Amino acid sequence: MRASAQHPEGRWSERGAAYAVSREHVAGPSLPKLLALADPRPGDRCLDVGTGAGHTAACLARAGAEVVALDPAAGMLDAARRRYGALPGLRFVEAPGDATGLQDDAFDLVTARHTLHHHADPNATLREIARVLRPGGRFVLVDEITPDPRVDAWLDAVSRARDATHVRAYTLDEWRAMLATAGLRWVVGDTDTRYRMEVDAWIGRMDLPETEQAEVRRLFREAGPLERRLFTIEYEAGEAVRFALPMAVVLTTRPAEGETS
Repeated sequence: MRASAQHPEGRWSERGAAYAVSREHVAGPSLPKLLALADPRPGDRCLDVGTGAGHTAACLARAGAEVVALDPAAGMLDAARRRYGALPGLRFVEAPGDATGLQDDAFDLVTARHTLHHHADPNATLREIARVLRPGGRFVLVDEITPDPRVDAWLDAVSRARDATHVRAYTLDEWRAMLATAGLRWVVGDTDTRYRMEVDAWIGRMDLPETEQAEVRRLFREAGPLERRLFTIEYEAGEAVRFALPMAVVLTTRPAEGETS
């Protein structure tokens, strides 16, 4: 059953066309870094969780992998099929990340790019990823991050004002703890990747009513000195015009039998 527009999946279905052409998602700076860490190889069985318009999944398929592009929003998958449906080795599955319905130990590689901050229970999603990942398999996480706990409340308010489906941007330490709890072993990770966002485009992708757009802009105007510095917010005539959004990029593995996480 397809979700209605009143539910998160329905809201995202309506945004499929916009995300199919979003420059940050098509070729943002996290993507080459993800691919370098993931190291997809011909014949790898891959799962892209929260695939959205399918950009990451398409890169994995072009590397010769067999890829499942998974998303709960039918409209996002429709956009992904229109753009990438002709690629060999790529298939699309409509399901949530915490209940994929896929087999145990089925994948050599799992990726999740720009999605887990929307998940009501990211721990459940990480457990599901660990379940479907084979022992010794690789998981690469990319997600927006809170760079300092002191700016958590501001970032949370801005993100929720722009997107009602946003749940939380976690700190790197929180991701480290959640990944370990799910049984995944940290290999390498950092928050060096930053997305330079144009405020108008960032808001515009969500097709918000004027009142909600105004609330996002108000929060930018009222950002404190620490927020302005950590997110490198630029202003023109008192209005924010661009800012930098930091991303966590993390490689983990599921320990093989006899290894510890």
